[in-house]
Amino acid sequence: MKILSFIVPLYNSAKWLEKCLYSILSQDIPEEQMEIICINDGSPDNSADMAREVGKEHPSIIVIDQPNQGPSGARNTGMKAATGKYLAFVDPDDFVEPNVYGQLVQQMENKQLDMLRFNYQIVDENYNYVEKRPFENAFDYSPKLMSGAEFLATRLDIACNIWRYVYRREIIINNNIWCFTGDYYDDTPWLPLVLLKAERMNICNTIVYNYLERADSLVKTNVPKMMKRKSDGVILLLKYLEQELADIRSGRLVVNDDWTEGVIAWYKNIEAHSVVSLLTNIGVSQFSERKNYLGQLRKLNICPLSTETDSPKALRKIRLANVHPLLLIWVLHLMNLIKGNFNRL
Repeated sequence: MKILSFIVPLYNSAKWLEKCLYSILSQDIPEEQMEIICINDGSPDNSADMAREVGKEHPSIIVIDQPNQGPSGARNTGMKAATGKYLAFVDPDDFVEPNVYGQLVQQMENKQLDMLRFNYQIVDENYNYVEKRPFENAFDYSPKLMSGAEFLATRLDIACNIWRYVYRREIIINNNIWCFTGDYYDDTPWLPLVLLKAERMNICNTIVYNYLERADSLVKTNVPKMMKRKSDGVILLLKYLEQELADIRSGRLVVNDDWTEGVIAWYKNIEAHSVVSLLTNIGVSQFSERKNYLGQLRKLNICPLSTETDSPKALRKIRLANVHPLLLIWVLHLMNLIKGNFNRL
């Protein structure tokens, strides 16, 4: 058994992949004790060939080919193929700091942890550091041994990125916790399921990960086709979140009684931010599709939205949406028109 398995999904990632792979190889873990599983998710570029080329000198690199299933399908394939005691995820356009994962594994071993959360930084496409968003800077990185349920109820914010943690592989495999289909925030409904199975977790403030903020990412794009994918992805995300909430309330998904109320509050907060994101997309970029998405949202019966948020901007939008979702759409649509007319002057 390897001590640590890195899972790297590949899709149109040749531009950044070499930097990514060599950053993983530059760890304080002997290479024979780790594996780097690269999932070629039907990539049309030469990402897989590049990974195999690097792998000629580094046998820890394993390339698995599959038809395109999206990042969630690629990660599932990687998790099922992994043999490491612990798992880490790295996206191919990102990179990690040197000589950090050995320290993280040592913490996992010493404290018998199921999960460990670490810190990260954001870089632009020229690898210059970018200021984090206010809610990310507010995250409490003070160490505390706790259950995953306590962390979910008291510490987790709206960011559920799969790559911010090291995981004990058996809690995922033994509980059959696989990423959901989808290419927009597909890790958001996955992470709480893992946390609810984690009996022991901790947090460290070590900068481990470098997240590349790309102008062409799905989160940043304004291209109509991509915006549709984004909005459809939010609807799918809300369906998954609602199902998990139903499972918690019915007892099918067990939560320690001490943290049930906090866990439910976290879910409602995520739903509120997701709905605001959807309504913002509609108001700014998909106004003609408002009836379609409002109809889908109405069937989910999520409104009124939770107002438990630390973001004043989000709270203003939530309050408008709670009057009526169409009100927020119209306000954003008119503001966007005014801004566009002003910019043309």
